[in-house]
Amino acid sequence: MSGDSAHATPGGGGGRRRRVDVTFSPPTPNGDLHLGHLAGPVLGSDVCARAQKIQGHDVAFGTSTDDNQTYVVTTARRLGTEPEALIRQAFDAVTKTLALAGVEVDLFERPDAEYTAFVEGFFTHLWRHGAFDRREVELPYDEESGTYLAEAFVTGRCPTCLAHARAGVCEACGLYNLPGALLAVGEGALPTRKVSIWVLDLERHRPLLTHWYRSSDIRLRPDLENVVTRSLAAPLPYIPVTYPGTWGIAVDWDGPDAPPQAVNAWPEIYVGHLYWLRRARDNRRENIDELVQFIGIDNGFYNAFVYVALSLLAARHGLPVELPATRTLTNQYYLLEGRKFSTSKGDVRWAGEFLEAYGRDRTRFVLSLTSPELQQSEFSEPVADSTLAARFDTPLATIAATLTAALAGHRADHEPSAWWTTALTASRRRFEQAYHAQTFSVRKAAEALALHLEVLALRCADLDTQDPAETSGALRFLWTLHTLAWPLTPDLAEQVAAAFGAPLATGVPPLLADLDRLPPAPFAGLTAPLPPAPRDTRTP
Repeated sequence: MSGDSAHATPGGGGGRRRRVDVTFSPPTPNGDLHLGHLAGPVLGSDVCARAQKIQGHDVAFGTSTDDNQTYVVTTARRLGTEPEALIRQAFDAVTKTLALAGVEVDLFERPDAEYTAFVEGFFTHLWRHGAFDRREVELPYDEESGTYLAEAFVTGRCPTCLAHARAGVCEACGLYNLPGALLAVGEGALPTRKVSIWVLDLERHRPLLTHWYRSSDIRLRPDLENVVTRSLAAPLPYIPVTYPGTWGIAVDWDGPDAPPQAVNAWPEIYVGHLYWLRRARDNRRENIDELVQFIGIDNGFYNAFVYVALSLLAARHGLPVELPATRTLTNQYYLLEGRKFSTSKGDVRWAGEFLEAYGRDRTRFVLSLTSPELQQSEFSEPVADSTLAARFDTPLATIAATLTAALAGHRADHEPSAWWTTALTASRRRFEQAYHAQTFSVRKAAEALALHLEVLALRCADLDTQDPAETSGALRFLWTLHTLAWPLTPDLAEQVAAAFGAPLATGVPPLLADLDRLPPAPFAGLTAPLPPAPRDTRTP
């Protein structure tokens, strides 16, 4: 998804204090977060929100659970429970996991009556202004239950790439397919029946969409750019705004005697972002400079077309929405033994269990370093163990032991040597490039941290403790981590700050602008945290 050029000044590099909203795709409450969620949108959004804060920006970070997704119903059936019980259980589990991971959302809640009224009012306003079209479509129909089936209830083969898919966006190619367009295979094929629904005809609104992209100076990540390019090269599809049924937010646009219809949960997500981010700012009407949203590529089509169209139509028809510069950062899939992590299919490694076994910073570091930002990546626990040992645990232990023994009680008040000055400039540049909104990358941030630790550990081995320029340089190099490491490994940042007598105040992030200030007290020593005892975190 892109932004209007009039609002598209990239965030991150100096200048005035900017208002930045950060969000990630609301998790479907059909289970806890798994490592695919955490390594993708969830951790990326938290690191980004923190990175914007250390640059001095005013940040709101919030989302909710996605209670109205049909995956809630299908998973509840599979588990033999009621959807509401599953939602409550999942919400509690996800809330706990976010806390364990140090994901500092300003707001993470469940949809409530106020939210439901807001969403219903938004879509009804656009419907009254003619933004949607009534269309008769073929939907799979279950004769036994007398219900039309859509989204998670329908499986088949994608008519574009032939991968196994559920109705909606194909997770393999990222393109959209209607429920009746899937190629039925096996015994699960159902007959179709015509039914009238309300749709968002994207082709009718093509001029709005093409102008949005042509006027934007925000670059898309390659996978999302491919979705946009391929979609614009053909007639754009129409997207159901309502489905026949009762699961979700009900609307009565066809009159009280017509069969019930509910808002499609996928378009609803855009309106949810509006609602929850306003709530995160205490409903203050503020001009937002930039919206940064983190999504898996399977949500790419909706973000790139449906959400853009809804935002532009809302502004055209007088709804109080803003059109900030919008930066959508996609990720590809994290694979588990060659398969995409999937709660609904049972292919998971639960994030909460992994965090309890590995610790917060170690989990954040290794998942960031292997994040599927631009291409699929494979999760392997042995590889995670060896990566942590080589690039985090061992160098950190060396730094703590060596510097504590040699430099405890020393101040970093001498001018660093030329070697350390060059190293400080190089490392800071790497971190800042990873943290700026227009070049943001959790993988690059983790690589910057790994190299920072590696260089410091190697230099410690032959540090001249009689040379004040050398000792001061080493201490300043360590000191910078109280700021540079805070978005990625907040516990390490706090330990470094405390080692120099500057514990972080709750809710007050360190600032890049203050990074050149000398540590307030002599170095008191650093204790490297012991890695948690390894245990099997595989779900039986």
